[in-house]
Amino acid sequence: MPRQERPLDEGGTPLLRFAADLRQLRAKAGAPTYRQLALRAHTSAASLSVAAGGRRLPTLAVTIAYVEGCGGDVEAWRLRWYDLAESYGTAEGLAGAGGPAAAGGLVTPAGLVTPAGLGSGPGAGPAARRAGGGHAPPPLRATAGQPETVGAVPYPGAAPFRTADARWFFGREALAADLRERLRHRRVVTVTGPSGAGKTSLLNAGLIAPLRAEGHVGPVVLLTPGADVLRNAARWLARLGGVPSTGSGEPVLVVDQFEELFAPGWPPAERRRLLDLLGSAVAAGRVRIVICSLVDACDLRPGRSPSSSVFFDDPLVVGPMAPEDLRRAVTEPAARAGYSAGEDLVAALVAAAAGQPGALPLVAVALREVWLRRDGGVLSLSALRAIGGLDAVAARCAETAWAELPEALHGRARSVLLRLTAAEPPAVRPGPAAVALSDLDDDPVTRMVLERFSRARALTLDRHSVRWAHTSVTQAWTRLAWWLETEAQDLRVQRRLTEAARAWHERGRPHERLYRGADLADARVLFGRDGYEPTPREREFLDAAAQARLSRRRAAAAERIRLRGQRRIIIVLTAALMAVVTAAPLIALR
Repeated sequence: MPRQERPLDEGGTPLLRFAADLRQLRAKAGAPTYRQLALRAHTSAASLSVAAGGRRLPTLAVTIAYVEGCGGDVEAWRLRWYDLAESYGTAEGLAGAGGPAAAGGLVTPAGLVTPAGLGSGPGAGPAARRAGGGHAPPPLRATAGQPETVGAVPYPGAAPFRTADARWFFGREALAADLRERLRHRRVVTVTGPSGAGKTSLLNAGLIAPLRAEGHVGPVVLLTPGADVLRNAARWLARLGGVPSTGSGEPVLVVDQFEELFAPGWPPAERRRLLDLLGSAVAAGRVRIVICSLVDACDLRPGRSPSSSVFFDDPLVVGPMAPEDLRRAVTEPAARAGYSAGEDLVAALVAAAAGQPGALPLVAVALREVWLRRDGGVLSLSALRAIGGLDAVAARCAETAWAELPEALHGRARSVLLRLTAAEPPAVRPGPAAVALSDLDDDPVTRMVLERFSRARALTLDRHSVRWAHTSVTQAWTRLAWWLETEAQDLRVQRRLTEAARAWHERGRPHERLYRGADLADARVLFGRDGYEPTPREREFLDAAAQARLSRRRAAAAERIRLRGQRRIIIVLTAALMAVVTAAPLIALR
């Protein structure tokens, strides 16, 4: 059992508030243990624990690792860290606590605002002061004949690229240029794509940072839907509406994770109000809006208000990287940092990513680990092999997600993950097969399982389906391999049931397609065991099959009763007839 965290000291100093907010951020992330957090953040558990201890200022690197591991707003926390470090009043304090040289560059462009209360970030006081022209740490500059930065990590790992990471962002140049060009000519631009495709990285490093580099002087607000999204959106749109919008100073509102607004927990009336609010701002010409969503654009249009229909036209789709683009994403960051990536390493990563829908984050994680094992100015294939290759990276991502799930959810997670694996066709194919979300339970527990494994980069989600991010997960994750080995027959029964239930629903629920006999008996036995739960669609199919079986039995019983009645009548009539036949001669003799 993990040891309970030591309470913070009494008092309300900025350092104690900083530590308390870090602890609150971890609680919002599901209260992972520091050991689990260390696996996510690639930082020691002891350092993370000390960061939230409230006795000394953690380094910037540890703070960022803590926030990234909890899924927090990195840029807002980075700004807050600088404010706290500046309150100590010495440049030495900044350097010793991991200032710009340790962090690897510019925090955020002037004018980039992260609203308070949005997502899981801290308060917006520091961000607002910076947006108002306050001090920001200077970017690092390359010197002649030297790499651009010293001591920075050019690969972000599982975390998205931040605005400060733009100099390491390669392979998406054409897509980023297309996004910025669309924004120049349109009031609204929609970006869509499955989880793990790199949408957030494209926004941060391919849009926001280049906007500033290209001379955009107006404010850029990054908004993530949260509990107070309507209030915050109204507040920021009101502020942006008062900003002069001539030339390159037009305000830009970037809304990430827009699909959260369409989650089952959102009240439809509040969703409509927000869409109308954004639509009115666009119609008034006060702001340009970029919407980034997991959801397919065509699925959001039906039933929405007319003012919001403009949001869902002609989306920019972020898909898998082409091999040449992926090659640049591997080689160029290393070159900019003064290193080279071995050709055999590049070829191995490009080949491993081919046909895999969620390979990009796994490649990023592998590259970060290879970077930490670099030797002699070269990123080598031997370093990739030392960490077990992409197979081991994928397996560790899945095991990390499993470890972070509450034990009470393990049964459901096991059932969901086995369904994804059972959907794999027996023939060899380029990538993992997709499972329709309609084939799974549509309840908060299942959604939590899918989102946890998606955040860990083991699964990739889109609007209608989910699939393993990489076939390596099913091949290298030992826990899953054990389930598959011991329960192969049960998985075959489950797969047949899923397909039969889907066909029954799609064809109008015909009576003749219901299970009966051995198929029904096998399915009932399977779902009578621990760890196996039918989905609502399968349960309805089985209930209908059971009801049909009961109806058949009742009809058969009624038929047997009718036949027995008929037999009795026949026997009585036969006996009466025999009596008449026997009595007739006697009557005649009289």
